[in-house]
Amino acid sequence: MITVNPHPTELFGMRASVNGLTVFLDNFAIKVLAKGDPDRRKRFIATLNRGVDVLFSVSNVAELSGPQGVSFTTIREFLDEIGTHWVPVEFDPFVCIQRERQLQDFPFFCEPLLKTFTAERLRRSPEIKIADLPASLPSDFFRLGLFMDWLAPQRDEIINIKHHMDLRLREQIMVHWAEYGKNPGWLDSKLPELPFAANRPATYVYGNLLRLLVREAKGRTIMPNDGIDFGQAVVGTAYASIATLDKHWKRRVEAILPKPNMLAKIYYEPELDKMVRDIERSLDNASLERGRTLCTLP
Repeated sequence: MITVNPHPTELFGMRASVNGLTVFLDNFAIKVLAKGDPDRRKRFIATLNRGVDVLFSVSNVAELSGPQGVSFTTIREFLDEIGTHWVPVEFDPFVCIQRERQLQDFPFFCEPLLKTFTAERLRRSPEIKIADLPASLPSDFFRLGLFMDWLAPQRDEIINIKHHMDLRLREQIMVHWAEYGKNPGWLDSKLPELPFAANRPATYVYGNLLRLLVREAKGRTIMPNDGIDFGQAVVGTAYASIATLDKHWKRRVEAILPKPNMLAKIYYEPELDKMVRDIERSLDNASLERGRTLCTLP
């Protein structure tokens, strides 16, 4: 949930919060949920009205704003159905890791971009009175489809950032692989397996996934989009309750991250039906537990 309030020194204050389950949707999941089984789409949207929030990565815009015609319209309508049940998340895990070191709340929250979006909308909406925030905001002010429309012209810039993330990951892997190839003990010495820390989940996922990629480097070169896929895997796994990733990243996350941890449960494309059922079941169980608690109150 995103809230806006008056601020003593700035145009407004902004806060993000999540109260229940959070779901990270990768590009493929947004497309399949939007264009696939209508009943599954309806059931997924219904879970949002029961307390589920979507963690929406800005990087998705680069691909989702590309299709035109009926495909784009269907995706755009689906984002509108998500409505205000979302929070924008950073797609560069370095940003999140730096914030974790500073012990910031919600290190994944892409606040600067959302503040720019909000400020521009407020300037174009004179009927909204800053002094009366948040009461004067329309209920659909943060509708995800509107945010998508606003970001779409920045598609080329987002693609360029993704390209630099690919290059950065490639260079990092090559440097580490060179050291690992000369001395197999280098990996445990310089990139040791990290223990889980609840206040630094992205640091934990990043370090352990990086170890795996270094070990895989002998038989697999870094491919285009691996940089952003790596970032999506880190951010989605670290901060969501449930995350969708492609088959290869799901395998990596589930195979190499030490247990126990408090990370997202991962689903890939053939498991989207199961994902929706599991969300519904979790919400039903939570409602049942709340009912039992109320029944035991004196």
